[in-house]
Amino acid sequence: MPRLIGAARTHVGLKRENNEDSLFLDNALGLYLVADGMGGAASGEVASRLVAETVAGYVKRYVELPLENPTRFDSFNGSLSPRANTLMQGIHQANSLVFTKAKQETRHKGMGSTLAVLMEDEDKILVANVGDSRVFRSRKGQLDQLTVDHRLADDPKFKGMINPEATIMSTMGNTLTRAMGVRERVHPDLHQMSYQEGDVYLLCSDGLSDMVPVEMVAKILPMSSSPDVKAKDLIELALAGGGRDNVTVIVVQVFQEKGLKKLFNRLTSSS
Repeated sequence: MPRLIGAARTHVGLKRENNEDSLFLDNALGLYLVADGMGGAASGEVASRLVAETVAGYVKRYVELPLENPTRFDSFNGSLSPRANTLMQGIHQANSLVFTKAKQETRHKGMGSTLAVLMEDEDKILVANVGDSRVFRSRKGQLDQLTVDHRLADDPKFKGMINPEATIMSTMGNTLTRAMGVRERVHPDLHQMSYQEGDVYLLCSDGLSDMVPVEMVAKILPMSSSPDVKAKDLIELALAGGGRDNVTVIVVQVFQEKGLKKLFNRLTSSS
């Protein structure tokens, strides 16, 4: 059976003093996430860290428990798998905690965070997002963005109204229409899909996607190097492109067991 193996890298960038990005990676659990905080350096860090720790902690705690367990956080969606339900409940709990903290503590007023998640679900994967942190998939040389940015420029209601050539409107187009913790309720996008041996997935904050053209990402991900080397290369490209923001990437690759053994041998022999 294929297994997901991921590696992560983060960098403060060349223009910022604080890193407002947070991440979580657990290969055994099959859970990977990136959160990009906003609301000023201190508040942005608080928001993204709270989102990452809460979602990861909830999934780790409840993923093996029955859905009927009374300690569960919220209502359930009968059309979703147990792991998908657990992930969604973790996201809702994280949103609630950030919203409450921002409301109760004046210094954190207006803080929030994006969220991009990849999670193994038996023979499928789950992809969830809020905001403009992205998930990509490289399959047989084809790169696809699996998430839709929750920005004004990508909102169907405003189609044709955002002119990329107009500076003010372009800036407005980057305004998020959804984020973690800015409203009492959050509405994540969630997709379940099949994965294949050789697939490579990328989770990233906009410090990568705004700095590195997708054509360059499309060349890096299919390379035969390890997920960690690919993550390192992507960070270096973002910095070479200007490094105007914090940049965080997680590269996740699908291996068959023989591929896992080869990867392990390569990593141990180089250490």
